[in-house]
Amino acid sequence: MSESQQDQVPAISRVAREFVGRSREMAQLEAALSGAESGEGRFITLSGEPGIGKTRTAQELARRAQERGVQVLWGWCYEGEGA
Repeated sequence: MSESQQDQVPAISRVAREFVGRSREMAQLEAALSGAESGEGRFITLSGEPGIGKTRTAQELARRAQERGVQVLWGWCYEGEGA
């Protein structure tokens, strides 16, 4: 990844807003994270309408994972390119 691409990665460790809500979803994601830490691989997709908080939820999970010493890799696709 080039330096310019690295600059575009969301700052997941410095999220300014407090994370509220999504307690059920975060519990499921935390359980998957714990499983991954113990060797049980998982693939999780956050999906839904634009603007409902998918990126923010992923940022919060990544922040919590980093606090636990888990290496976090962040990727995305360009909106205009399609899924």
